[in-house]
Amino acid sequence: MTDSRREDDKAVEAREMAERGLHEQAMGHNAEADRRLTRAQVMDPEAVAVVLEEHDAARTADARDQPTADQDVERVLPRATPGPDRQSGR
Repeated sequence: MTDSRREDDKAVEAREMAERGLHEQAMGHNAEADRRLTRAQVMDPEAVAVVLEEHDAARTADARDQPTADQDVERVLPRATPGPDRQSGR
């Protein structure tokens, strides 16, 4: 088997593993989903990225509930507080 063929087989296997991981996640089996997605990522990160992009593209922009989205943002970004207008020099 050629190196190219092995790489193609590995990409297909990683893609299938990532898809199964997303299915497990949808079923609420988070530990199994993490295990499968991690294994797929080790096999072929690019194949996993494609699966995740396709998965995200299939969802509507407002698919998440707002409280969860707000909670995620607050973990990453500090809350903005009103203050003096910096552009006017006050």
